[in-house]
Amino acid sequence: MPTGDYIINKKKLPSVTTIISRFKNATGLIIWSNQLGLKGLNYFDELKKAGDTGTALHDLAELYILNKKYELPDDKVAVDCFQQFIDWWDSIDCEVIWTEKKYISKKLNVGGCPDLLVKQNDKYILVDFKTSKAVYSDMIIQLSCYAELIKENDGIEIDRAVIVRFPKDDNETEIKKFFTEDLAVGLKQFKLLRKAFDLDKDLNKILKGKK
Repeated sequence: MPTGDYIINKKKLPSVTTIISRFKNATGLIIWSNQLGLKGLNYFDELKKAGDTGTALHDLAELYILNKKYELPDDKVAVDCFQQFIDWWDSIDCEVIWTEKKYISKKLNVGGCPDLLVKQNDKYILVDFKTSKAVYSDMIIQLSCYAELIKENDGIEIDRAVIVRFPKDDNETEIKKFFTEDLAVGLKQFKLLRKAFDLDKDLNKILKGKK
């Protein structure tokens, strides 16, 4: 998985996920945190574990798509998610354009790294992998911005975006498809969040300057 900062003219840009996360509805996390507390589990430990599982799944999926060697981790949940991925990937027929490609946008002043771009029946399909408990609206916003990054840099119009969710429990793989009109709504929301992100920083500077 690509790492590193997003830079334009020696200036570090925020990532798409950083901006969206700043304004994400935290109700689900609060409920989850409370449930963990009732079970005597540490929130931060469990949050890191969940993040590690997602990262492992993304890394394994990329290696599998590229027909590269991989080693299964000790994380049983990650292995189960990966098996779901294999079952799904082996069931589809498409041309892989790229995996895990980093982009920066001068128009939106952000950086991002989409998971996968494929082509099927002459249509470009943007694919995003998730191991979350559900598919949320902020994920549509994320995909809409990624589609715009691809269009700005590569001149490719995304015909469809797909979220493939591999649950960490016994539920079945979930697939949600979003089309151009859906992504247009998501992009409008992202542009508002992008402005709000900068305004929020300005407000914090004002607050720090007050005695």
